Amino acid sequence: MEFAKHLSVKFQKKELFSGLFILIISIILPSFLLSLIYNVYIYFDKAIDFWDVKYLIFASFYLVFFKTIKLFPIFFAIFLLVDSTEISIKHRERYYLKIIFAFFILQTTYFFIYKLYYKMDYYFDKVAILEMIYIFFYSKKSFKNINFFKRSLVLFLIFFSIQWIDITRYFSILDYRSTGEIFFELRNIAFFLDASLLLDLVGISFFSIFFIFSITLLYIFLDYEKTKSIYEDQKKIAAISSALEIQESENRYFKEIQYLVHDLKTPLFSINTLIEILSIQEENPKKLEYLDKISNSLERCNIMISEILRDTNKNYLKIRKIFDFIFSYLSIHNCIHSIKLCNYCPDSKIKVNKIVFSRAIINLILNSYDAIQNKENANITIKVKDYINFIIISIEDNGIGMSEEVLQQISTNKKFSTKNSSGIGLNFVKTVIEEHDGKLFVSSKKNVGTQFYILLKKGEVNEKK
Repeated sequence: MEFAKHLSVKFQKKELFSGLFILIISIILPSFLLSLIYNVYIYFDKAIDFWDVKYLIFASFYLVFFKTIKLFPIFFAIFLLVDSTEISIKHRERYYLKIIFAFFILQTTYFFIYKLYYKMDYYFDKVAILEMIYIFFYSKKSFKNINFFKRSLVLFLIFFSIQWIDITRYFSILDYRSTGEIFFELRNIAFFLDASLLLDLVGISFFSIFFIFSITLLYIFLDYEKTKSIYEDQKKIAAISSALEIQESENRYFKEIQYLVHDLKTPLFSINTLIEILSIQEENPKKLEYLDKISNSLERCNIMISEILRDTNKNYLKIRKIFDFIFSYLSIHNCIHSIKLCNYCPDSKIKVNKIVFSRAIINLILNSYDAIQNKENANITIKVKDYINFIIISIEDNGIGMSEEVLQQISTNKKFSTKNSSGIGLNFVKTVIEEHDGKLFVSSKKNVGTQFYILLKKGEVNEKK
């Protein structure tokens, strides 16, 4: 009872059912092969009638071939069942239990076949013992890394080589029951023709050739899989190493940017202080307005620098607050007069880095503004809509539009630009949107206009959690 608690048996269904199916086939197969196997007596008669050993050699090949065809499915099924089974005690796999399991299945199948077709008792012969030794060796060594076809090929060659031992005298110390009646007759005729030594030589030679070849092939396959595994591991290590180097390079790059940005704050502070002094001393309203605009621009620069210094932190912000910041930035730009904002969800929230995300939206707006230059009734429409779990921001213009070729280049070429520039603007926008777990879509028609759509997840639910 205590033993049963610690015993664990697991099966791989695919190999288990395949093994059981082939086992059933192996029990049925002898009914189709027995008549062909008994045709070997034609060669026996000829060997005696003509006193010619060559017919005896033909009979040997004939018997080994058909015995392999008849019995190989049994051992193949046993190997599949062994592969499909994992027997553990106290969470440790026990290989000897798999051998006992294989031995039980093998003996039961042989017993059933002998009783069904031969009407005689079954004796566990020495060839079967050799095959069980190989099963033990196979179970101890993990050959599952070798693909199924290669394992099956090696198994067939080993099984075929072992069958040749049956024609020799070395496995017939007992009577015919140890190797079968037909093989017993074969050896008696060889003794009668004084060809026992020749038969032994043929059997041992073919056993050695096929057995050594199969074991060599097995270790070639193992060495190949081992080399392949080492190569795959090295590829993974190289990929990880490369990723770490890139990460280190990026970190160094961002640190340098942070140092540079930090240094920019000092002159900005000085300029802002001087503007405050000038504002106190100045009485001209027009100049005061200009000084105020400069001060506001400096404040925006200061905010952007502060955001860069605190890296890529994201916060849950209302849509209204984001677009207030965007329009504050664009307030001194001519494009502000062409923009119409339709914000249908001002209080909905999204998780963004305000400065970086706003910069991406501003880039799209400025792209649209460039497209509507020198066009009558030109306008840019920004719509923000709430779709249950998502926020969709669309930026549409009725500008010059883009051809299908240009749209294709935008989607395939990261550095492509619709303007005479480096093309880094659109790539920056796409990168920012992806960093915010969003998606960017674009559609356009020549001389009609362009639409950019940004799909973002809402942040309200996550914020409440």
